[in-house]
Amino acid sequence: MRVATVKLVDADTIVASLPTASRIVASPGCGSPLTLLESLNRHAAGHRVYSGLQLDYPFLPAIEAGTITHYSWHVMGPIRRMVDSGSVHYIPTRASEVPHHLERWGVDTAFLRVSPPDDNGNVSLGPCGSYPIEAAMRCATVVAEVDENVPFTFGNQFPVDRITHFVASTRPMPLYELGESNDVSRRIANNVMPLIANGATLQIGIGSLPEAITGALLESGHRNLRFVGMGSDIMADFAARGMLTTDDVITALFAVELMGTRIVMDFAHRNPMVNVVSSLRGHNVTLLSSLPNFISINSAIEVDLTGQINAESVGTQQISGVGGSVDYVETAYQSRGGHRVTVIQSTAKGGVKSSIVPRLGEGTTTSIPRSMADIIVTEHGVADLRGKSTHERAEAMVAIADPPFRDELAQHIASSATRQSQ
Repeated sequence: MRVATVKLVDADTIVASLPTASRIVASPGCGSPLTLLESLNRHAAGHRVYSGLQLDYPFLPAIEAGTITHYSWHVMGPIRRMVDSGSVHYIPTRASEVPHHLERWGVDTAFLRVSPPDDNGNVSLGPCGSYPIEAAMRCATVVAEVDENVPFTFGNQFPVDRITHFVASTRPMPLYELGESNDVSRRIANNVMPLIANGATLQIGIGSLPEAITGALLESGHRNLRFVGMGSDIMADFAARGMLTTDDVITALFAVELMGTRIVMDFAHRNPMVNVVSSLRGHNVTLLSSLPNFISINSAIEVDLTGQINAESVGTQQISGVGGSVDYVETAYQSRGGHRVTVIQSTAKGGVKSSIVPRLGEGTTTSIPRSMADIIVTEHGVADLRGKSTHERAEAMVAIADPPFRDELAQHIASSATRQSQ
């Protein structure tokens, strides 16, 4: 079927007719319903809007005017200052919990971006799994922005009769351009490669460091790989080179989100190697930990000498979110042969600040506690913290810190040892 086969209603007409103080949940990332969110900005009526990672925020003026209240569990650049001021409310939650929270929040309206219906009367959420599929199933009002450019992906399709209103998409599907790697990120990636074996299941986060790792992995010659969590453009290259598993128990790309350009969207379109699934499956520790050799690789902002990891804040300023990191860290721990890897550039602020610190500062978020930290990788090496005492951990962390900061960090170890001996 094509868009022309469904009855389209004007977005402004539908959004203006919503009850005052509706509780709206919107699809994230490349599946964001920008036409509807833009209309919402024009017809704000005391609504609450819940969403995860957004690549664009056309409703910011309404937030600033106080006619919309926004709740988010993934803080991107445009709303960071609003989180600081309290005009946007940050929800610290694991991705696996978000589908359950929809009921707790009392959301009644879903704004989605979907593909045209297929011949069986189903639409697909394309790049989105995570929580939108749950929103489509539970909300009383489902408004779908239909877009012929949305790929029809498996795992997140649902019947067209769940949709209350179809509107035509007037805003292009948001796409995500990968960041450029640099010498430091490539050195970190090269240090990670020996930790990955053939047949591994990999969860690799978003950002310049994780993306450098997928680039290095593509050239590594590994075979029978599976990716879980985020699907990016480079997945098409892995498939073309025959590097992905053919085991169909869980597909080669078992994603909760696709984040990329037309490359990954076209690759995923009606591709049986790809499933885009709800967080109830894609962040499910019990399901995923049954896979052997599950390796979770995520970046951090800073790590202290005992292994405490901050991946969310700069001081007290929230700059990202929990995401699926805790879910995948726990999965890797439970998986036979699995391990948890944190990648971090050894310095920040152009090299003037060490990212390896004696202790996380007051007010700084501990995203991953030290008891869940396995392996920390910088451009200077690998610190395997498993089974080590706090003193041994500190020594391992100093060894991978940037050389100009090692003496200062070592002094903290010595001072701590002196205090303990007194």
